[in-house]
Formats: sequence, structure tokens, C-alpha cells
Amino acid sequence: MDEVTLEIVRQWLHKADNDLKNISNNLAAVDVPTDTVCFHAQQAIEKLIKTVLVANGRAVFKTHDLVKLLGDVVDLLPVLSEFEEQLEEITEYGVGTRYPDGFCDPSIEEAQHAYAVARHIKAIILDYLNL
Repeated sequence: MDEVTLEIVRQWLHKADNDLKNISNNLAAVDVPTDTVCFHAQQAIEKLIKTVLVANGRAVFKTHDLVKLLGDVVDLLPVLSEFEEQLEEITEYGVGTRYPDGFCDPSIEEAQHAYAVARHIKAIILDYLNL
């Protein structure tokens, strides 16, 4: 990976890390905003997968659909295919939790699970990128 690409990769990772920090901070609250936690888990995973695209010189399209993004990188990281069902669920948090249109607030267990998935995907991707 050339230096320019590496810098862009680092920027994507930094943004994903900020989402993960937001989750960590919110989970430490007395009154946990589970919708916010789940939203940031979706955002972190989205940015992490897009990091893989950037690192491999592939186009990054505007989408919040984690399953679609998974399809774009599964040839590079087949291990991520085991997360498909979870990513389908977490994708809903990217938009559904932001507005009061009938989407219920996720439970604390759902929020913690989304965070765990995001951290697991981050570890896999950092290992893949050798960073």
C-alpha cells in the first residue's frame, strides 16, 4: 500500500475508532442511550469495511447497507461472511434508530452485542491490514 492510500486508510480507521469510543462512553452512562450505541456500531462497521475497500483500491460507494458492503469485500476477507446475519440486523440501526417512526429502542443486550460485533470486525480487519 502506498503512503497516500495508507494515510486515507488511517483516516477511515480514526473515524471508526471515534464511533467505537462513542459507544464505550455511552455504555458507561447511568442511562444508556441504546439507539445511539447501535447507530454508532453500524457506523463503525460501515467505516471499517470501507477501509478494506480503500486499502485495496476499490471504489467506496455511499451506502449504509452492511450486507452489500460485505459482498464487496468477502472475496478479500472470507471470514467476514460469518457475520452476514448479524450485519443484516445491525444495518437497520444506521437509519431506523435515528427517527421516532415506530422503531423500538434496542435493548441493552442488543446494544452490547452490536458493539461486540463491531470490535470483533475491527480486530479481523486490523489483522488483515497488518496494522
